[in-house]
Amino acid sequence: MRTLDLYLTRRFLLCLGLAVVSLLLISVVIDLTENIDTFIDFEARPGQILLYYAYRMPYWLILTLPIAALLGSLFALTSLSRENEITAMKATGISLYRILTPILLCAFAVSVLAFFFTDRVVPTATYRYNQISDEIKSYHRNDGSRRQVLLQDTGEQLVYARSYDALHQRADEVSWERLADNVPMERIVARRMEWRNNTWHLLSGRHFSFAVDGTIETSSFDTLALPSLSLRPIDFTRQQKAPEEMNYAELANYIERATLNGEDATRQQVDLHLKIAFPLTSFIIIALGAILGANARRTGLANSFGLGVLLCFAYYSCVKAGQALGWNQFLDPWLGAWLANLIFAGLALMLLWRAHK
Repeated sequence: MRTLDLYLTRRFLLCLGLAVVSLLLISVVIDLTENIDTFIDFEARPGQILLYYAYRMPYWLILTLPIAALLGSLFALTSLSRENEITAMKATGISLYRILTPILLCAFAVSVLAFFFTDRVVPTATYRYNQISDEIKSYHRNDGSRRQVLLQDTGEQLVYARSYDALHQRADEVSWERLADNVPMERIVARRMEWRNNTWHLLSGRHFSFAVDGTIETSSFDTLALPSLSLRPIDFTRQQKAPEEMNYAELANYIERATLNGEDATRQQVDLHLKIAFPLTSFIIIALGAILGANARRTGLANSFGLGVLLCFAYYSCVKAGQALGWNQFLDPWLGAWLANLIFAGLALMLLWRAHK
């Protein structure tokens, strides 16, 4: 059995590796075809182009991994089935469950590695990719003005602004909080915050102090200096990381801070659940492909490829539909993120139950 497990594992990993390399090359060719005019128009240096693709490759790897996993499992098991090797294994008394065991173990390992790769490598690479992209397309740079700014400062201070005007160095609809062990101690809500004489000044607002016994003291002010805030105007002009540029812990912390400041973080919650749900897709999709491939009879590789493309199209459509439904609060954030996995896991279990053992 050990020899059989190694044989099936090698067959699957070979097909998976070929599918991954092929899809990455296709991604590079398509992107280069679309952006070569941009590279020429903005006189991008060869080093910039190499970094552009080097930092984009991790994102493409995770994005195309479910497709590669499905095609790899389909090709590996379909070829074994067409050559009657699956039939021979069953004839010796080996059940379909036992045949699929090494493939499913590989699928689980791929999903675990995909999660850590998504959490540790992809966010940093995506952030650097966006920097290189903006550097090449320099015309996209603006004056640093932003909307929906949420920043954390030393001393457990949080600042939220509805918008920031970089030209006049001022923020509108500002909320400032000081925490102690994540417990609010002070809160200020102001109409505006301006940078004057190297200090932030809050205008037209109210100050709330929260005592240990639960009492709240409030006061109004026209102008209030905030010397404890060490953030500078340049900190407000820095672009806030997008969810795909954050790892799981950073995004979870962002959601917590945004919720404390009364901001709607539904979209970020969906994206947070997707950081776990999407890597697990590889396990589900490999299991589905292995079951279909192991029960193929005279199906050719071309038919397997067509089936794989159809299933991948359906899967990504479900992912986008679930994400959109979660974003718009038609589904709970976790359900929107996990919708595609639940549907395809149910399909895989149904096919496994109906398959000839």
